[in-house]
Amino acid sequence: MDSFIEALYGRSEETIPEEYDWFAPLLGDWEFDYKDKFIDGDRSRPQRQLKGEWIFRRVLNGIGIEDMFICPSRATRETSPQPDGEYGVGLRIYNSKTHCYDMVYACKSKFTNLCFTMENGILTGTVLENPNRKWRFVERNENTFHWQNIIIQENGDIIVNCEAFGKRK
Repeated sequence: MDSFIEALYGRSEETIPEEYDWFAPLLGDWEFDYKDKFIDGDRSRPQRQLKGEWIFRRVLNGIGIEDMFICPSRATRETSPQPDGEYGVGLRIYNSKTHCYDMVYACKSKFTNLCFTMENGILTGTVLENPNRKWRFVERNENTFHWQNIIIQENGDIIVNCEAFGKRK
């Protein structure tokens, strides 16, 4: 095995405490249905629906979670090309001082920094540059997840920019 890959994915006794291992149900390979550009803000009427892939793994001696977000999926990329599609990578590191996950997401020409916490059972990542923007897993279990990219308006209303409904491969 390549020494870089071995060091990246190798694990020792150091792990994330069980009560903060919020991403554990997401470890593995997923396929998802992605929806965005909702007509008149109506989530039941998306203008765009795509197939995607999301792959999660433990990294960095067990204290991090890395993911690859691929949308459109590799299988549908040729038949459904998207000029604004993303092939990105996220790295979440458990922060034992704050009991949250510090995260950076990178894709072509864009970096996003977030802090993930658990808020009323919802795994929520707050975008540090704009705290009203959040990425959240409103549902996650061993076989499915529901993810949203949202904006919280000043009056507390939530605008869903896009969402993904995943199932384990």
